[in-house]
Order: sequence, then C-alpha cells, then structure tokens
Amino acid sequence: MKNLILTLLFILSASLTFGQKLVTNEVDEFTGNTIMETSWEVLNRKSKLSSYVRFRKIDNRIYLNFRMTSGYGSRTFSVDEGEVLYFKFSDDEILKLSNTDYQLTTIGGGTIGLLGSHGVGLELTCRISQEILAKLSQKTLDKVRVYTSIGYVEAEVKRKRAETFKELARLIN
Repeated sequence: MKNLILTLLFILSASLTFGQKLVTNEVDEFTGNTIMETSWEVLNRKSKLSSYVRFRKIDNRIYLNFRMTSGYGSRTFSVDEGEVLYFKFSDDEILKLSNTDYQLTTIGGGTIGLLGSHGVGLELTCRISQEILAKLSQKTLDKVRVYTSIGYVEAEVKRKRAETFKELARLIN
C-alpha cells in the first residue's frame, strides 16, 4: 500500500512539473497547413473564474484559446461574437482581445480534464497578431476579465501562472 501511494505521488508530481509544451507541430497532409498547438495550461483557479489557455498557429494565423468556468453555478451564459477578453498587465496596460464566434455554455465546456467537468463553461477563440503574441510573451499578466451575457467575471493571475503563460506564447512565437 505504501509503495502504491508513493508511486501515485511520483506520477502526480511528474505530471505537474513538466510544464508547457508544443503538443502539435506538423504539416496537415490534406491542406498543407503548418499547425502548431501548445498544451492547455491553467491561467487561474478561483471560485469566480477558473480558466485555461493555449495558443494555436495555423500557417501565419495565430489564435489564443481561452476555456472558462465561472461562479455562476449551473446558470447557462454566453459570450457574443466580438465580445472583449481583457488582459491587464503588471504595468497597468490593458489588452483587449476579441472573441471570434458566439459561444454558449455546455457541460464541461470550460475544462480540460475531469476537474470541473460537471459544471458549465465555454471556450473563447481570439485571433491575435504577431505583435500581440510578442507582447504576451514579454509582459507579465496580472488580471483577466470576461464579459458574459449575465455580467462580467474577473480574477487575478498568480505570478507563477503568468510566467507559464509567457512561456506558452514563446513556444508559438
């Protein structure tokens, strides 16, 4: 029993320490597009906003994917096409990213695994420029805010997770 617990602890700690990486880096055999995708990483885990991010690059088009669940409980909510995802940096600069499509919550839609998969959430997709990607890879993210159909939610980003976010952007840059 003791060995089983130690083995499980080792596996868990290894999965938490290997960090961000490129999970896709290939040329699509049907379209000829070059596709790069980072791993999903936690941006924040708060009761009012829990979110995950990844970057995706298809040829020269760059996207930020943002999955979220909120403190709204089981209430259904949506985020409109064109709605703004706000990032506030430690130097107080505010970056506005635009959601590309209307999104409605689904069960488990804001998570990447079992944790929280019973709750409602959604995924936003924001197309970003090379200049914005460079900024995201250099500046320290301090806070995030999302406007939804029933109000806005925001949460601070811990320093360690802000560094992970910058590393994700550097993988695609």
